[in-house]
Amino acid sequence: MFRSLCAFLVCLLLASCTSQPPEGPRTTSAALQAPQGAWLSRFTQEWQGRADGASGVKIIGNGIDALALRLGLAEQAETSIDAQYYLLHNDESGRLFADALLRAADRGVRVRLLLDDMDTRGYDEATHALETHPNIEVRLFNPFSRAHGKALSALFEFRRINRRMHNKSMTFDGRMTIVGGRNIGDEYFSAREESNYDDLDLLAAGPVVDEVGRTFDSYWNSRYAIPASQVITPEEDGADLETVRATLAQHRQRIAQTPYGGALLSHIATLKRQPPQLTAARATLLSDPPEKAAGDLPASETFAASMLPYVNALESEFLVVSAYFVPRDSGTALLRSLEARGVDVTVLTNSLDATDVPAVYAHYAHSRRDLLEAGVDLWELRAEKERPDRTLSGLGLSRSALHAKAFVLDRKLLFIGSFNWDPRSVRINSEMGILVESPALAAQAATNFKKLLPQAAFHLQLGEDGRMQWLEHDTGSRWRLYRSEPILSQMRATTAWLTGLLPIGGQL
Repeated sequence: MFRSLCAFLVCLLLASCTSQPPEGPRTTSAALQAPQGAWLSRFTQEWQGRADGASGVKIIGNGIDALALRLGLAEQAETSIDAQYYLLHNDESGRLFADALLRAADRGVRVRLLLDDMDTRGYDEATHALETHPNIEVRLFNPFSRAHGKALSALFEFRRINRRMHNKSMTFDGRMTIVGGRNIGDEYFSAREESNYDDLDLLAAGPVVDEVGRTFDSYWNSRYAIPASQVITPEEDGADLETVRATLAQHRQRIAQTPYGGALLSHIATLKRQPPQLTAARATLLSDPPEKAAGDLPASETFAASMLPYVNALESEFLVVSAYFVPRDSGTALLRSLEARGVDVTVLTNSLDATDVPAVYAHYAHSRRDLLEAGVDLWELRAEKERPDRTLSGLGLSRSALHAKAFVLDRKLLFIGSFNWDPRSVRINSEMGILVESPALAAQAATNFKKLLPQAAFHLQLGEDGRMQWLEHDTGSRWRLYRSEPILSQMRATTAWLTGLLPIGGQL
């Protein structure tokens, strides 16, 4: 019996080395643009075919604004909505998002929803119901096997399942797009009373929207994007489309009666009366190709490779916002080399109490001394439950944990997207983001960022004795000095210490 079990496990492990996403019939499709008379076409008319090739862009720092834009633009869409997300939570915001897509489809809008399969557990029934709508198609990227459950699929297909689609974009009528760091869930839209994320998106119109559309098509039509109907086996007594529609409508009506819902409706109404003012700038989409999911994509074809020339061209200043910052040896060497040639490098990441992944913090901590010795200005976001509101317009921070991913380069270029400075973003997951060439926006973001750091984060330094120190801004020009790491949770500190001993840095 034991030998049979071993043989069975060996076969499964061998299969996992060569496993592929399921194959099945699927249709190809392409991004659609609304006709010139459509609302979004009229609003974005000045960004269509400009002689200077500029797009219109706007930084979205406030969580309610970020959700209101998604829901409001979905309400105005007349031709198509393409949404691509790593996570879609079954919570207040997630249900509002699903309701907006369904109501758009009911108006005749074509909806393509591409989800990574990492966090779709428990949604199969609703997903299947939505897919029965003639105007909605859902595809799952690199899906887990449902035959033996996600846990076994992750265990025995690790090499494939480990590679996830971390991209985040939503495009409306082929005229406007939102690209950034936010998934779909309450914590990304300030909808929780506690534990929200500080995050950033970029709203854009013009030529860069076409780039986002082409990239979405490449993922949607790839062999890794599987129609949900080929992955999900519906329950005989599962909810049908009408049941899902009624449930979502009830949820929308209930949320509208809450303070958060009232604020959301107010933001959406403002959007209809007064569309967002965009800034003209050259904008370029940087993205991994979907083939990164195969695990054998040449490094020269990755997102990281496309970003590296801009970093190597730095002359004076590099600001890095990375929620999950694990530079390892190569990233640390790059930042040290920048400092060595006179580039001022500032990094903001999460403190131990702020992070939601202690293992990431533990492996980032291995690099701190080398970075500080090189002259890198290192800051860690504090985890106070209540801090003064510092969000909106620019690289603003509100409260709780950092989730944003952004770079400011020489106060000329600004990047906002899904890319964390960690091995997972560099080598394993697919990523995307928009690089904006705008000295005005970049300088504004940098100024806001530098101004807010002392209010929100610990400043790290090495003391005269060579030991690490944390400085916390108190009042006026006063700073409080900590000679040991300021932590609120000893359990979290112990978890971080233990995971820091494990050889898992390359997977973070």
